[in-house]
Amino acid sequence: MKRDAAGRLFFLLDRQYRLVIQQVVALKPHVFAIAARQGMFVAKAYRFPVAAARHAWLLAALRKTGFSAAPAPMPIGRGGVVEAGGCYWLLTEYVAGARPISFAAWADAADGLHLLERYHTITANIASSKQEAMGLPRAQLYDKWRRRYEEFCRHLPVVETIMDKEDILFTLRWADYCLSTCREHAPELTADSAAIIHGDVASHNFLRTTTGQMYLIDYDAAALASPGLDYCQYANRLLPYIGWSYSTLARFAPLRRWLEKRWFLHALLFPADVFREWRSAAARRRPLVFDRKRRERFVRSLYAMLQ
Repeated sequence: MKRDAAGRLFFLLDRQYRLVIQQVVALKPHVFAIAARQGMFVAKAYRFPVAAARHAWLLAALRKTGFSAAPAPMPIGRGGVVEAGGCYWLLTEYVAGARPISFAAWADAADGLHLLERYHTITANIASSKQEAMGLPRAQLYDKWRRRYEEFCRHLPVVETIMDKEDILFTLRWADYCLSTCREHAPELTADSAAIIHGDVASHNFLRTTTGQMYLIDYDAAALASPGLDYCQYANRLLPYIGWSYSTLARFAPLRRWLEKRWFLHALLFPADVFREWRSAAARRRPLVFDRKRRERFVRSLYAMLQ
């Protein structure tokens, strides 16, 4: 993002759209919470107009179906998108008085899954009936795995400073297995009906307000794919909080039908969490650890199911 892009946005909002800005808080370098006399909203910068427009379109489509758990685009610019400072800004409502859910809390984890189910039911209809949905990328799970695996291997000297040697060997062994056998499971995955997946089902993207209303935010990774990809990522993020227990995972009703699919079990073997989190851990110079004993027991049980 260009140095003064945010300042140019604020100037534009003041002069052209007559918003009386009272306070601005930087949530991230490219995301701002803005309090104006007319209300509160979030401004997020994109380098390319297509990315901002795609996000705005999906939010509008969700709201039109009655999915109130998606933040509404602001009635400003082109569907909530304005250009300022060489960036394309998406302006959406600010979800006030909300906190992220915690996967450590059973009720939060269960409610997040039920919200995800509602989202997929609606986006399956959008994907089949809206021509604009064809402009979304198609998620390629196994290509993503290979890219992250190769990046991890290229940076092994850095990884070795934050991970135990046995944990690294465990990670590489199961990643190698998954990549060498993914072709066996690709047809079953491809045969699943497509919806618009969220793509980033981290706990911080599920918000609960003080009144109990749930929101699902940040649709930048949305793509056309089997909804199972979202549930697989959700399960991968949830497992450390439930002791890497398959039986506990199966207690979550929305996951049961997916746990019957071989491609889904195979995908749970892949150490996606390590490949997702090592760079952040290295930047903060913090150890990246997991309960290898419990995890080993979990992956071996899944491996046995697949034989």
